[in-house]
Amino acid sequence: MTHPPVHHNAPPGLRAWLDSVDASREPSVRDVTIDGVRCIIKRRRPGILQGVSYVLRYVRALFLAVGCKVFLGEFPRPSVLLRNGLAHEGQRLAQLLEAGCRVPEVWWREQNLLVLEFVGEDLADLIRNEDSTSRLWLTRAAAADLAAFHARGMWHGGAQIRNVTLRDGEIWRIDFEENIGATLSRPLAQAYDLFQMLASLVSLRKLGDADARTLGKLALDVYLDSNPDPEVRARLKRLARVLCGIAMPLRPVLARFPSRDIQGFFRVADILQPLLLKP
Repeated sequence: MTHPPVHHNAPPGLRAWLDSVDASREPSVRDVTIDGVRCIIKRRRPGILQGVSYVLRYVRALFLAVGCKVFLGEFPRPSVLLRNGLAHEGQRLAQLLEAGCRVPEVWWREQNLLVLEFVGEDLADLIRNEDSTSRLWLTRAAAADLAAFHARGMWHGGAQIRNVTLRDGEIWRIDFEENIGATLSRPLAQAYDLFQMLASLVSLRKLGDADARTLGKLALDVYLDSNPDPEVRARLKRLARVLCGIAMPLRPVLARFPSRDIQGFFRVADILQPLLLKP
């Protein structure tokens, strides 16, 4: 980043607007304009089955941690993985803002509520709807921004292309609820960020197979050229070995299925496969 990010001011009527709505009827995420200023309102409401939900989420996190240990050599502690949500996001945004990163300011914060600055349209929609030249520019910009973010020692945790936005020609990052990077080594957390970006990019709706593969390969090349960190490359190579090992036996059975997720899995495995051929 060559200059500090420029933030918008919170609308003066924000508190009055929050008081005027029935919080129990509000959606979990709302994009609203108050006094001519656009902002994002995020809410979480404790459910009646909160205890049961926590147990199920813990079991899911435990399986994820065991799989990570078996295939990638690190064990992300489930108790840390579950320290996510709006409280965690508010803390991370405060840290990233202090570091001068292009992330939204927190305009209001209380239990189960965050009001965030609107920082542009997400790249998933832009890439889906722009022409091929713009798609290439957006992909390059996203990959270079992630590389620069990582070069500063940062990790995102939710680096899917939908969580990258464009405002006034600059890339911004949103959605920091996930806490996986806090319990992984820095290189693996960053390799996971890159995998998330690639997997989400090549699975976008409205992209044909050839276009998706072109954008995915471009993103990988730009990232590795911009951030040639050998530790991140080593973790990415190990991840590629796992993905390609899974893809090989599944391809004859599943390759014909039109599911975006299935096709995206095979595409990202193919894009990462050349890493296995390099020392």
